[in-house]
Amino acid sequence: MNNDRLSNRLAIAFVFSIAFAWVESAVVVYLREIYFNGNFDFPIKVIWENGQIVLDQLSKIELFREFATIVMLITAGMARGRNSLQSFCYFMFCFGVWDIFYYVWLKVQTGWPEGLMVWDLLFLLPLPWVGPVITPVLISVALISSSVLLLYYDHKRYRITLRWYDFAIEGFLGLLVIAAFCWDWKNILQIGNGVARDGIHRTFAWWLCVPSLTVAVIYFCIRLRLILKNNFTENRR
Repeated sequence: MNNDRLSNRLAIAFVFSIAFAWVESAVVVYLREIYFNGNFDFPIKVIWENGQIVLDQLSKIELFREFATIVMLITAGMARGRNSLQSFCYFMFCFGVWDIFYYVWLKVQTGWPEGLMVWDLLFLLPLPWVGPVITPVLISVALISSSVLLLYYDHKRYRITLRWYDFAIEGFLGLLVIAAFCWDWKNILQIGNGVARDGIHRTFAWWLCVPSLTVAVIYFCIRLRLILKNNFTENRR
């Protein structure tokens, strides 16, 4: 497949992602209007009864909507890719573009966020993910960059061989990043246990997020360089 064909496929994935981002941002605007009078500030609305969180019907629907969103992005990647590597890369590409344009469209629709250091509620599954807007944006840039590089060399007919340990290492580092987002979950959900919690975020686990993301990017660059070197060596034989 030539570069023009690759650019066309990426363009279609890009258009889908920014359109889907508008849908996502619009839903969030509706939810914020319903629950917080259009406000994007913390704390989030949490109802406790007899030591259990009470979810209303809309909250339950929202949880499944989040799950369905990820499923849609995965299937979009599968529809674009012609093999498992391409499908995974298109998923990463779509996710990254979708996530960035989610904030772009929110800015257009509501004027929020006011800056990249403003805190946001990212996901609710399995625990609330919260953090400054800049963190998911940086992750999305990394996903877009790595996916485009892999797709480019794959379409150039380089032999891209990713081992199980590559996925294990990157997956573990990804889990550490998620842990950073969920670090203050007890406070966000206002779980007392004898401690006063008001649901207002305090500090973000930069000490966990930044090193994990940095190591993940460095590891990817090292592995990609090694893959390209092996291909060059094989072609010279």
